[in-house]
Amino acid sequence: MLLIDLLETSIRQIYRNKRRYKGAVIGTALGIAGLIVVATIGESVESAIGRNLEMLGSATIVKAAWDHRSQTWHKGQYYESDVVQLRQLPGIMQVSPTVWKAREQIDFQKSNMKARIGGVEANFFETLHLPVAKGRSILPPDAKERRQICIIGETIEKEFFHDGHAVGNAILVQGLSFEVIGVLGGTEDPEYMETVLIPLTVAKTKLKNMTEITDIYIRAIDWDAAPQVHRAATYLLRKNHPGYAEAMQITYYADRISAIKTVVLIFKLFLYGAIAVTLILGGLGITNVMLAIVNERTREIGLREALGATEPMIMRQFLCESLAVSLVGASIGITVGITMVQTLNSVIGTYANNSVFVISIFLAVAIGIILGVVSGLIPARRAGKLNAVEAMKFE
Repeated sequence: MLLIDLLETSIRQIYRNKRRYKGAVIGTALGIAGLIVVATIGESVESAIGRNLEMLGSATIVKAAWDHRSQTWHKGQYYESDVVQLRQLPGIMQVSPTVWKAREQIDFQKSNMKARIGGVEANFFETLHLPVAKGRSILPPDAKERRQICIIGETIEKEFFHDGHAVGNAILVQGLSFEVIGVLGGTEDPEYMETVLIPLTVAKTKLKNMTEITDIYIRAIDWDAAPQVHRAATYLLRKNHPGYAEAMQITYYADRISAIKTVVLIFKLFLYGAIAVTLILGGLGITNVMLAIVNERTREIGLREALGATEPMIMRQFLCESLAVSLVGASIGITVGITMVQTLNSVIGTYANNSVFVISIFLAVAIGIILGVVSGLIPARRAGKLNAVEAMKFE
């Protein structure tokens, strides 16, 4: 029997027994659809998960500071040229220079307290994922026009503004009045709760002992780029400050990155494991249905053998039928998978890598073929091994 005849016969048999094959086809289709969706938009989902997780731990931050306990004397400052060169390095999303003063008295009416003062650029909040719970953050025009504004921590608000309405009021820093435009909240580092943040340009020009950049915060584009960014930033800054390498503290959170990767890996393993189980169940469903079909068609098999059909011919017929069932399921799965990918792209803003998309479709077809052949081997062998005389007697 020619291949085209086998395929035609197989499709006809599937149509006749469509109710029986329904479960196996659905299982195969779900597994194939899941494979296409996960493989195609998995990278986008992984990046989204990573961004959300790193917001909790600032995992992709590289911080350049100074160890003032080092015996290597240095003023502990970086330069604007360092910032410019760091921004040109590959794998970097944001570079935010800062200047800090550890403890400075701040005043509001008759109350005062000690707080940390920080001069920051507008991108500081995005770089550190530092949330502003009330009001707004510092904007580029604030820095350009050197506006005397500030953002305070929650502890300062509770100390000075018992009614919780700090925004719009003014506090004094070194005798200068700064309007409160925002209040920090939900920060990872509790030190920010007792911090006053002002535009870097204002700190460098209007406050005492805050003229030089002391720290630089660097955000890598993702956790995979963080080690490379750390190495590149370390090399650049040590080259720019020869003789002071021992005093530099250039750090990143390798442990946090490892923890995030573990979470994402477990998530991916769970997804692919669920897909594998679905495909296996679909394959077992095909095998069970084909075994039942062989039992039902025992007399037909015996009649064909009596008319001259050989064992390989019988096996090919049932293998082709099993393969056709699997390919029907794979075709439905591919259609559903493509629809789901397009829907997810438009609804939740994921992105599909086109090359991975095409590869996943070819992979789905290959899995459908392999699943059909493997699932049909046992039924086909059983059908081929039937004795013609015994099969003709079967009731």
